[in-house]
Amino acid sequence: MTSVSLFRWLTLFSFFGLMLTLLGWIILAPHADNYPTAAWILIGVVPLLFPMRGLLYAKPYTHAWTSFLMLFYFSYSVGEVYSSGGVAIYPILALAFSSLCFVSTILFVKMQAKRRNASHK
Repeated sequence: MTSVSLFRWLTLFSFFGLMLTLLGWIILAPHADNYPTAAWILIGVVPLLFPMRGLLYAKPYTHAWTSFLMLFYFSYSVGEVYSSGGVAIYPILALAFSSLCFVSTILFVKMQAKRRNASHK
């Protein structure tokens, strides 16, 4: 397994892990009675649908801007981890998956560019 495919699979694992974590957090976690589940799914999960095709087809440009998208999820989960009273599993998982996705997308783009430059020489 090359480093490019390793970082691609790490990206996909963390991306879909983040998506499932957010869905579980929104749907399964206890919330107030007036909690707008559909609105939070639209706000939290729908933005992840936009880069999904490019990630599945290993497009470097999509990986690059997905790293910027992960900064939003990272900052939100850091805020939730900080503000939660006890140990909350969903924000910690979201923090781990968004961090892993951020790092793996950047490293995928870097390794893909090195491989492309080496093949042109």
